[in-house]
Amino acid sequence: MVFRRATAYISLRPCRQLHASCFRLEPKLNAVPPAKTRNIGIIAHIDAGKTTTTERMLFYSGKTSRIGNVDEGDTVTDYLPSERQRGITIQSAAISIPWNRHKINIIDTPGHADFTFEVTRSLRVLDGAVTILDAVAGVEAQTEKVWRQAAALKIPRIAYINKMDRPGAGFSRTVKEIIAKLQTRAVCVNLPYFEEIDSELKFKGVIDVIHKKLLLWDSSASQDGTKIKALDVSDGSAGENIRDMVAKSRESMVETLGEFDEGIIESFFEHNEDYMAIPASILQKSIAKSTLANEVTPVYCGSSFRNIGVQPLMDGVVSYLPSPLQIEAPEITSTSSKVAKKRKKVQKTKTTATAEGIPLTMDPHKGLVVNHNHNLTVALAFKVITHPARGVMAFFRVYSGKLAANSTVMNTRTGKKLALRKIMLMHGDTPEEVSQISAGNIGVVAGTDDDIMTGDTLVSHGVTHSKTFSDLEANLRLHPIEIPPPLFNSSIEPATAGDARYMNECIKVLLREDPSLHVSEDEDMGQTVLSGMGELHLEIIRDRLLNDMKAKIRLRDLAVSYKETVARPNGMSSSCDHFDNPEINATVVFDAFEGDVNETPYADEDGAIILEHENSVIILEPTATPAYMTSAVKERRWKLDYSLEELQDSLIQGCTTGLSMAGPRFGLPLHSCVLRIKSWNFPIEDKGPQPSALLDVGRRTVSKAVKDLSSLSEENFGVLEPIMHTRVHVDSGSMGDVMHDLNNRCSATVLAVEDSGDSLDKQNWAREEAERIYLPPDYTMKSANQDLTERKVIIAETPLKEMVGYLSKLRSMTQGRGVFDMSYIGMRRVSRERLDSIKSQLTFV
Repeated sequence: MVFRRATAYISLRPCRQLHASCFRLEPKLNAVPPAKTRNIGIIAHIDAGKTTTTERMLFYSGKTSRIGNVDEGDTVTDYLPSERQRGITIQSAAISIPWNRHKINIIDTPGHADFTFEVTRSLRVLDGAVTILDAVAGVEAQTEKVWRQAAALKIPRIAYINKMDRPGAGFSRTVKEIIAKLQTRAVCVNLPYFEEIDSELKFKGVIDVIHKKLLLWDSSASQDGTKIKALDVSDGSAGENIRDMVAKSRESMVETLGEFDEGIIESFFEHNEDYMAIPASILQKSIAKSTLANEVTPVYCGSSFRNIGVQPLMDGVVSYLPSPLQIEAPEITSTSSKVAKKRKKVQKTKTTATAEGIPLTMDPHKGLVVNHNHNLTVALAFKVITHPARGVMAFFRVYSGKLAANSTVMNTRTGKKLALRKIMLMHGDTPEEVSQISAGNIGVVAGTDDDIMTGDTLVSHGVTHSKTFSDLEANLRLHPIEIPPPLFNSSIEPATAGDARYMNECIKVLLREDPSLHVSEDEDMGQTVLSGMGELHLEIIRDRLLNDMKAKIRLRDLAVSYKETVARPNGMSSSCDHFDNPEINATVVFDAFEGDVNETPYADEDGAIILEHENSVIILEPTATPAYMTSAVKERRWKLDYSLEELQDSLIQGCTTGLSMAGPRFGLPLHSCVLRIKSWNFPIEDKGPQPSALLDVGRRTVSKAVKDLSSLSEENFGVLEPIMHTRVHVDSGSMGDVMHDLNNRCSATVLAVEDSGDSLDKQNWAREEAERIYLPPDYTMKSANQDLTERKVIIAETPLKEMVGYLSKLRSMTQGRGVFDMSYIGMRRVSRERLDSIKSQLTFV
């Protein structure tokens, strides 16, 4: 119970005694069973207090001996120099802490929209999440975005309303926004407590509705928040008004929980219809059940910066968020094709077992068991970093079995077996070596270089078991992590020719760590082009290159990532021979489409190879390969040292390179097009030529096909620009100005204008629910109902170029109250009018 812990805080002075006790438990942390393990993420809008809250969790658990602060740049989880300098989270950080005989694996995620991919890949391996909200700002745009991401993955969440000490903080108003905007039922586990000091209300503690206690943090005697005074609400010692608030909150809580749990209603009648008499254990059990089912969201409050309210939040993580034994089994598939490991073919190979076909069971002690094999370990690599001392380190989540040190694992993406020497837990940027990581836990392996990438599935049989894998095991794949396409470009070049090598080494490190960053070469201009998710993303990359890695480079201004495409194919083929050997040649022809390549008939043709980031397809037609080659393979007369498939791969790779540099108008990569390889040839009797000759032939054949088609008419090629699905949240009074600006200056296509919410029915439900729930008095509630009813959402499709720097313009039109969020839809052809307006930027690219 919270009261007992609060009493313990008072008696355990000095606070170092508490920390020493926790440190003595540290060696046993890795032995905590799955039932007492929690994998949680801290998600929220930027500057809501995620890192500050995480630092308090580390301190109160005994993991650290002092509290790190963002403003002072000494936090554990924000350890990059760029993070500490800017006071924001850029990379997600993982750390394990003890709390009340449980282990909590915490991932502190970024809040800025440019680093959404960091949140996405972290959510893939989480079982629960803590959503932090600013009590002054309420539910912000990025809060809604990450909430929906977590909801799509069915991750249970609890809410923590932070910064209750600030002027304008509104607990009840924020709870209403949680219900209305996030479309969830709320259960207030804590209520804020204020004291009037010098005619001002000061936030001093929280009212524990479950245990009927008033918890007061003695900030004057102990600035670290470890000294707490607990008063019993039931006997009136905390005040009759506090008792009334608890009684009304419990009544509201029981009514909400009773919609899903009959047990809570039965307990209510068993205790003579007295809400205050219902045992805390019954309420906790009901809240946990409803939270795991994603029916309700427990709500806490506090001020992490003032060290108030974090301990009850940690209790809530343990009490209401799921263990690895309580989550749904992850999506696991297995394919039998080795070709699929080399390139993604839309000529899809049939699965030997689907997610339903692979037996998945949950052992109450060991966790998930795959294919009835208790010794089979399945883990997902979700993040790669470069440690200054230990080199490349891959973060992974173990879903079944145990990943042990000195064992052999297979990367099912590459089919390569790896010897893992050391397994570690992470403490911010400090690794701690352990012998093994069991199911449901997050760990790190070092020294993998490029052998493990984000999204890879690792399988193992442990240290003492077989190092051979069945076809099904060698092709297991956990749910994939989708990597968004880059939307902004910035050219980079070394300060001198001698700096080029180190610059390329630094870029390689960044690409390994951040799959949402892309790099391409502009051979005409002799420049390297970096492509990222946003302005801040590339600005951080520049800072890391210049300040962290000390690379001597020059970066140009940022530009939106445009592409070129085939607009009017004429069906004519183009051929090209190798410079030295005319027997090495290829013939190709262009075709065109619009939309997602996976939804076109081209994707289903035999020999189709999808280029995901380019939304293009290369079709190696079945008749393109000479008959004498296929017969030589069939009749075992093949004499070359490399296989037919290796030759085909070299040709395809050359064509892919050609597409990335072939745009006739501005030298931009080709996007959303079809390239058919009609025929190709390579001498198989002569062992002189190397497969690399086909790389050159493929690239030059594509370049010639582009030249041939563009020479007929410039209109045969068009320009594509990224289009965003944009949601602008404004007051109804500002809607006219914002709509006019979107239509005229931003070239937007407005699709709809809705009340703030997902639908009218949901909005009506949320409004009724927000009115029904009991909430304590809140002076900021005066305009809350008006805000909820007058908030509108303008839904539009907007060119990304016009949305650069849009936030400052929006705030000037809405007195600072307007917010927006965007998500990428795809590339769309630029009209003649818009092309004229952006030519100056395209000539830079």
